[in-house]
Amino acid sequence: MLRADTVLLKDGTHLSGTVTQLTGGKLSLTTSFAGAIVIAWEEVVECEMDKPLLLVFPPPSENTLAITGFHRTDSGLVVSTAGGSQTILEASFVTLRNDAAQQAYLASLHPGWTHAWSGSVSVNLALARGNSNTTTVGSGINLARPTLTDKSLIYFNSLYTHDGILNSTTANTTNAGLRYDHDLNPRLFAFVKQDFATDALQDLSLRSVTGGGFGWHAIVRPREPLDLMGGVVWTHEHYNPIPASATEPTAVPAEINSFAALELGEQFTRKFGGSSSFTEEAQFYPDLNQLGQYRVNVNATLDTHINRILSWQTTVNEVDVTNPPTGTKDNDIVLTTGLGISFARK
Repeated sequence: MLRADTVLLKDGTHLSGTVTQLTGGKLSLTTSFAGAIVIAWEEVVECEMDKPLLLVFPPPSENTLAITGFHRTDSGLVVSTAGGSQTILEASFVTLRNDAAQQAYLASLHPGWTHAWSGSVSVNLALARGNSNTTTVGSGINLARPTLTDKSLIYFNSLYTHDGILNSTTANTTNAGLRYDHDLNPRLFAFVKQDFATDALQDLSLRSVTGGGFGWHAIVRPREPLDLMGGVVWTHEHYNPIPASATEPTAVPAEINSFAALELGEQFTRKFGGSSSFTEEAQFYPDLNQLGQYRVNVNATLDTHINRILSWQTTVNEVDVTNPPTGTKDNDIVLTTGLGISFARK
């Protein structure tokens, strides 16, 4: 016959159900009459369990002990095990997990590099034929691999637009990069990054940004985290030469820039319900070689899940520079929207 776990509270109340875990000072109990309920740990006097749970001792040991019950005494907590009973300090009784939860926790500590990734891939296409003849192709990749102590990020987005009647390309830009964060303590983290960008209409054949620094988890709420970052980056830019033309009678030679810059940035995420999330990040790069010169990057993504696999993504990317090459503008804005495929690699 199936038995239920029983929990006795300080006020004499007896509860029956299935104890699932103890974490963060809360004991979770699943009942037949009220579903899942959470009980403040200090209100629990004793508990008997039909199936053993793992008592996980606090760091640095994190040893485990399979127990089938416990009750409070003046000298500590007396726990029941297969080999009898023993008394432990209450300060050591902070986490209970079942076998599956413990295995998942251990796997999350040191996942393989190819595991624990989640993210989405999106592609959008627009065609016009007849009186118009335009082709627009956009794509985006956003991948994240967060663990308990670090986070890896990979991103890529591109936009290409061609007018077949005028035989001209009106957009041809690519942005890509990766970043690695490692927590030094619950609030402070160090990061390194590598970004790449091309923009044919700005004659930018390649911009490479390499750097790193430190960040602060300013807000750590799961549904709306905010990170603040500061560091130093090395930027290398190569601009293509511009030949002479009817509109630009003087040819412009190739331009190569290399300079150090500060990086001041932030990243904010807001989750709406269980299906939508908004992520915004901005970086400000003041040039250390030429005071008054700077570059600003702003990215924003709204991701709405249609189902477990499909999502609709809208992304805005803006780049502002104070010293664009001759004949080009100092601002570029790219907006893409389209269907995405979400996935998770456990």
